Amino acid sequence: KQWYQRRVAVGAVFNVHGAILEVILGVPPLQTMGRVISIKHYLKVLHDSDDIHFDFVRTQLDEMNPTVLFHLRDVQKFLIWKVEHFSTEGQTCHLTQRNLEQVLLLPKKIYKYTKGMMQQFTELLWQESLQNLLLTEGWSEIPRVSCNPLPIPFGVSREVEVLVMSLMYKNNLLNSFLFRVDRAVASPLCICGSDEQTALHLLSSCELVDTNLQCQVERIITLCNSGRPIVDLATEQGSIILNCSRDDIFISVCVKIVESEGLNLKRKINLSKR
Repeated sequence: KQWYQRRVAVGAVFNVHGAILEVILGVPPLQTMGRVISIKHYLKVLHDSDDIHFDFVRTQLDEMNPTVLFHLRDVQKFLIWKVEHFSTEGQTCHLTQRNLEQVLLLPKKIYKYTKGMMQQFTELLWQESLQNLLLTEGWSEIPRVSCNPLPIPFGVSREVEVLVMSLMYKNNLLNSFLFRVDRAVASPLCICGSDEQTALHLLSSCELVDTNLQCQVERIITLCNSGRPIVDLATEQGSIILNCSRDDIFISVCVKIVESEGLNLKRKINLSKR
């Protein structure tokens, strides 16, 4: 399923960073999902001390089995996070990272979770792994992850959907990138002639786009990026737009912009060398 989603999402776009594609689609990496599935399994076992697997886990913990220790540390991390964020007065439980055996001795209610809790924790693990990856590659701004799909309005064509997604990374369907790879694109400039055709230019300053739509974009980008003005965010276009990508209004405005008359945006890439 994940392979299919990636393949379909790429469509006409080119050389998308795999980790960024996962963020666009709202599909956590397999390693993160594997950790979450393991946490759920261990929580089920720990909730029932009569389960035959409970004694196995205890024995393996005593024997310092590295695989079991790894999974129990993830369970411990989840429980500490859950207690900090969801416990009400009278239901708190003191957990420390030093005492791993403590994970097996907690009240049964501590091991319970909701779908919403697990989604939030999945996003936490995913954000940590994405940050570690992108920082090593020199990224200064790390996009926020979300397990929710892009809120593409119903009835939007596949071509327009691909155009909207291509606003969220550098190797996209706009002239600034296409000029380097597509023989048919004569200039990196926007058709309005005022600047290079980048995602941020299209959404915030292109003269061929309705100014009311651009005002909405600027307001949402500022709100979704810690109140920083759009002029301070220009060097991290992909990240700042991704941070807005789960906002229904933002995506609807993006759809209207890429459909604007006169822009004549490309729908596919001609890979002929320049």
